[in-house]
Amino acid sequence: MSWQRWIYTAPLRARSLFRRDEVERELDEEMRYHLERKTEQYVAAGLSLKDARHAAMRAMDGMERRKEECRDKRKVYWVEDFLQDLKYAARMLRRNRGFTAVAVLTLALGIGANTAIFSVIDFVLLRPLPYQEPETLVIVWESNAHSSPHNTVCPPNFLDWQEQNRVFSGMSYASDLNANLTGNGEPEQVVAQYVSVNFFAVLGVNPILGPGFTAENGQDGNDNVVVLSYELWNRRFGGDPAIIGKTIELNGKPQTVIGIAPRNFGFFIKQGTLTGNKPQLWSPWVLPAALREHKSVGRFMTVVARLKPGMTMRQAQAEMNTIATRLEQQYPDYDGHWGANVVPLRQQITGELRPALLILQGAVAFVLLIACANVSSLLLARAAGREREIGIRTAIGASRWRMARQLLTESLVLALMGGAVGVTLAVWGTNLILSASPANLLDLQRVPIDWRVLAFASGITLLAGLLFGFLPSYLSARGAIAETLKEGGRSTSAGRQRRTVRSAFVVAQIGLALVLLAGSGLLIRSFARLVGVDPGFEAKNLLTFTVTLPNARYGTNAARMAFFRQLLDQMEKLPGVRSASMDSFPPLSGLGAATGVRLAGQANFPAADLPVAAVRVVGPDYFRTMGVPLRAGRMFDAHELTEMRHVAIVNQAFVDQYLPGINPLGQKMIVYMKSDEEAENAPSEIIGVVGDVRLMGLDTPAQPTVYWPHPELTMSRMTILVRTAADPMGLVSTVRNELRQMDRDQPMANVATMEQLLSDSYSRSRFTMMVLGVFAGTALLLAAVGIYGVVAYTVAQRTNEIGIRVAMGAQRRDVLRLILGQGSRLIFWGVGIGIAAGLLLTRLIAGMLYGISATDPLTFAGVALLLMAVALSACYVPARRAMRVDPLVALRYE
Repeated sequence: MSWQRWIYTAPLRARSLFRRDEVERELDEEMRYHLERKTEQYVAAGLSLKDARHAAMRAMDGMERRKEECRDKRKVYWVEDFLQDLKYAARMLRRNRGFTAVAVLTLALGIGANTAIFSVIDFVLLRPLPYQEPETLVIVWESNAHSSPHNTVCPPNFLDWQEQNRVFSGMSYASDLNANLTGNGEPEQVVAQYVSVNFFAVLGVNPILGPGFTAENGQDGNDNVVVLSYELWNRRFGGDPAIIGKTIELNGKPQTVIGIAPRNFGFFIKQGTLTGNKPQLWSPWVLPAALREHKSVGRFMTVVARLKPGMTMRQAQAEMNTIATRLEQQYPDYDGHWGANVVPLRQQITGELRPALLILQGAVAFVLLIACANVSSLLLARAAGREREIGIRTAIGASRWRMARQLLTESLVLALMGGAVGVTLAVWGTNLILSASPANLLDLQRVPIDWRVLAFASGITLLAGLLFGFLPSYLSARGAIAETLKEGGRSTSAGRQRRTVRSAFVVAQIGLALVLLAGSGLLIRSFARLVGVDPGFEAKNLLTFTVTLPNARYGTNAARMAFFRQLLDQMEKLPGVRSASMDSFPPLSGLGAATGVRLAGQANFPAADLPVAAVRVVGPDYFRTMGVPLRAGRMFDAHELTEMRHVAIVNQAFVDQYLPGINPLGQKMIVYMKSDEEAENAPSEIIGVVGDVRLMGLDTPAQPTVYWPHPELTMSRMTILVRTAADPMGLVSTVRNELRQMDRDQPMANVATMEQLLSDSYSRSRFTMMVLGVFAGTALLLAAVGIYGVVAYTVAQRTNEIGIRVAMGAQRRDVLRLILGQGSRLIFWGVGIGIAAGLLLTRLIAGMLYGISATDPLTFAGVALLLMAVALSACYVPARRAMRVDPLVALRYE
C-alpha cells in the first residue's frame, strides 16, 4: 500500500481502531445533555436547583441501564481491538523474519534455561516428600565438636532417646548393609535396610501389597520377614503379586516376603548410609542385648522421628539437648562431648543440593536478563525505523497509550513465541542435565514437565515480555509528532533517549556476563587445583569390587580368612594381574569407619577425649597393590597376615598429629574398634608408617589412619583390589567366573576401576563447573551480540556524519578510533560494574571452591580481559564497515 493511500484511508481505520473512545464520548455527552434538560424542566416546575438536580438524577435510571449496555459494547470493542493488535503484531513480525528469528532464539535460550533448571529444583526441593505429613518428620543425629554435627547414632542412646523424649510421637532407626540375594536368577548384592518394626508407621507409609511389619515381627524369632522395594519386585520377580507369603534367600537364610513398598519409596540419607546406594528391601531388626548397653558399641544408625502435633523444631532441639546432657553426665566415658542435633527431613535430604541448584537458578536468571536486554535493544533499533508510521497514526487520533499497547502486544507475541521454543529446549536441556549429572548428585532418571513447570514457564514468558517490551513501547509512543512528520525529519529527543537506553542495556549485559564469567572462572580454577591433588595412591589399572560373605555359610573368622586368602591367590594367578589385595573401605568410596585410639601415656584420658583415627582392615600386599609408599618401619609379614599378632601400621598424618617428635615405631596403642563379642581391644604395636591417602575425597585433608591386617579384625565384607597390566575392565568376566567357581551363590558387586572412583570423587565439582560454564558462555555470546548491535546501529545512524568527516579529510584510523571509542566506553563501564557486583556475588559459591578465594584477583582480571577482548572484537566489525564508507554515498544517505 502506498503512503498516499495509507494516509487517505487512515481516518476510516482510526474510526474502527478507536470506537471505544467514541462510545465513551458519545455516552458522556448524551448523559450530560439529558441531565441538564431534566434539571431545567424541574426548575421550571418550581423546584429549587438542588431538588431539581436530585430529581433529574433519579430520572436517569433508564440512562444508567443504557450505560451498562454501552459498557458491554466497550468490552466487545476492547476484544476487537486486542485481536486486531494481535493480527497486526503477527503481520509485522512475519514481515521482519530476520529480526523475529533472532529475538525468538535469544528469548528461547533464556526461558528454556530457566525452565530446565526450575524443573529440577521443583522436583528436588519443592515437591512434597512421599511420606505422610513430611513437614513433621526430622532426622536426629548425634553431634560431636571433634567429629561431625551429623554423626550416626549408637543403639543404647537411641533407646534412651525413645524412652525419655516428650516431643516425638514416634522414633525409628535404620541401618544399611549389603546382603546377598540368591535364588530366582543370578545371585546379586542388594542394599538391605534393617529397621525398627515401627519404621513404616513413623513415616506414615503403607505397603501397596501385603500387611507389612507387625508388632510380632519386633520379637526374636519372628523377624525373618522382608518388604521388597517396588523396583526390585518388578525387576527380579516380574511384579508377581503371588510373591507375598513366599520365601526368598537373603545371606543364605530364608526370609518371608510380607509386603511391597510403594513406587519410588525410599529412605536414603547419605550421611547415614554405609552402602552409598538406595535400599532395595527392608527387614526388621531386633537389637540384641549386647547393643543395648553403654559400652564399646559403635555409632551406625540413622534415626528418624515424627514431631507431636503442636511441637516445633526449637522445642524438639531443646528437649534433645536436655536428654543429651543427662546422658553425658550419666555415661561420661561413652557420651562425653556428645550431643544431639535435630534436622528437618527436607533440609537433610536437600542440604547438599540446595546451594548448587539455587546458584544455577540465579545464573540462568542472569542469562534471561541479558536476553531481555538484547531483545529490548533490537526493539529500540527497530522502533527508529517506524517513527514515521507511529507519528502518522498518532496525528490522526491514536492516543499514546493506544500506540504503546500496540507495541507492547508485539513484544508479548515475541515472548510467547520465545516461550514456546524455550519449553521445547527445556525438555531437551533437562534430559541433558540429568544425563550429565553424577549419580551421587541428582539420582533422577527423568523429571516430568507438568503443569507446575509449564506455569513457571508461562510466568517468566509474560514477565520477560513486559521486561523487554515496556521501555521500547513507552519511548516510541511519546516521540515528537511534528518533527517525525517532516520530510526526512527525525525525533532527536526520542532518538537520544533510545540511544541512552540501549547503551544502558549493553552496560548491564556486560556487567551480568562478567559476574557469570567470574563464577565460572573460579570454578574452573578450583576444579583444576582439585584434579591436581595427589590422592596418595596409584589409581591407574586398578580394579575394585566388593564381596560380602553371609554369616550363614561363613560364620567363623577362620572360614572368612580362608575364603579371602583363596580368592586373592586365584586373582594373582590370572594372566595380566600384577598383584591383588583387599580393603575394608577403599579410598574415595565415601565409606569408612573411625574410632577412638588410646596411645601410651594416655591411660588417664576419659574415653570421650581420646584421639580419633580412621581404621582400615587390609590384606596382603595392600600397600604395594595400591602404590602407597612406606615411610618408616616395615610391612605386615606372613604370620601377621594369617593370625592375630596385635600389630598395626599408621600413616604420616597420624604421626604428625598424635606422635610429633616421637619415634612411632614400637609405640603401643589401643584401637577401640572391636566389640566385646569379637575380641578384646588389646594394645597394638606400630610397626610401620606409610604415606597419606585421601580417603574421603580429594578436597578433604588426609586424616590419621590405622591399618590393621585382616586377622586382627576379620570382616565379612571386603573390597577386592586387583592391579592389572592393561585395562582392568577387560578382566571383569574372568574374575567373575573365578568367584563363581569358588562359590556359585557369591555375587560380584560394585565393580569399578579406581580411576572411576577418583573421577566420581570430583564429579560434583566438574558438573557444577560445566553447567555454569555453559551459562557463562551463553551470556558472553549474548553480550557480544548486544554490543555489536548497538555499535552497528550507531554506525548506521551516523553514516552521514562519517561521510562528512571523511570528505573533510578524516583518515580511516580516525573513523576507527571514533567508533571503537564509543564502544570502549560502554565496555569499560560494564566491566567496572560487573567486577563490583562479582566481588559481592561470587562469595555465594565460596563453599564450592577448593584452594582458591572467591575474590581471586587473577580470575577477575582474566575474565575481564576475556570479556573486553570479545566485546572489542564485536565492536570492530561495524567499525571496519564505517572505515569503508564512501563519502558520496554517505552524503546521499538521507
